[in-house]
Amino acid sequence: MGASNQRGGDSFQFCWLGAGPLPSTIDLRRDGWVLDEDSSPSPDCVGIIDAGNLDSVAWMRVLSAYPKEARRCILVTGVKRASERAMLLQHGFADVVSDTVVLEELGARASRIFDFSHWLPRQRHFGSLRLDLLAREAHAGTKPLNLNPREFALLWRLADSPNCPVSKQTLIHDVWHMGFVPETNSIAVHMSRLRRKLAIGGLQGVIETAQEGGYCLRIASDKHSAKQEQAATRFSPQGTGKTPSWMSLPV
Repeated sequence: MGASNQRGGDSFQFCWLGAGPLPSTIDLRRDGWVLDEDSSPSPDCVGIIDAGNLDSVAWMRVLSAYPKEARRCILVTGVKRASERAMLLQHGFADVVSDTVVLEELGARASRIFDFSHWLPRQRHFGSLRLDLLAREAHAGTKPLNLNPREFALLWRLADSPNCPVSKQTLIHDVWHMGFVPETNSIAVHMSRLRRKLAIGGLQGVIETAQEGGYCLRIASDKHSAKQEQAATRFSPQGTGKTPSWMSLPV
């Protein structure tokens, strides 16, 4: 099994986020991975945390220590209920599995997290405008614009070719996945809302209406990329004896 967990001759790396010993049932070293005890969750190091004995207080500490950027590289194990797995996925964790997962499947899911974080361009920077693909959010400086999924998809598509017009037909095909331009003004309505949110963030005028009827992201590129510091906190049960409750945690 471990032979497939290679990239360029090097084994995949993971870090254990629990305070106690790493359980053998989820020890990816048995599947060819390398345990890096000094790393935090990152695109190059998948974090593993066992939720089996963590209560809501412990989970609040987890959410505080690991921002969404880090959670996208964390695999949570030991979550029995489907509703709780769904809730943790909404909190931004890369994957959540039950306590019955076998090591081979765990390794495959961890490999997928690693691959996914490297296949996609996670962020794009255009001046003060920053687009985060995995979070489906845009920021003006440090201020989130609170885009809905369609608005973000429109902005991301325009960012594919900045300073070049994108036709309505192309937007309908790529964003709405339709082969024809409908008679409704859906594009105009979504674009108006998107422009208003950009303007609130101080980015008014960055989306222009092209003479041909399409739209253009008119903004200078900025290839600046900043490193984000990850917390390296380890978590353990709180000893309360309470059943874990993630359903009450704020998303």
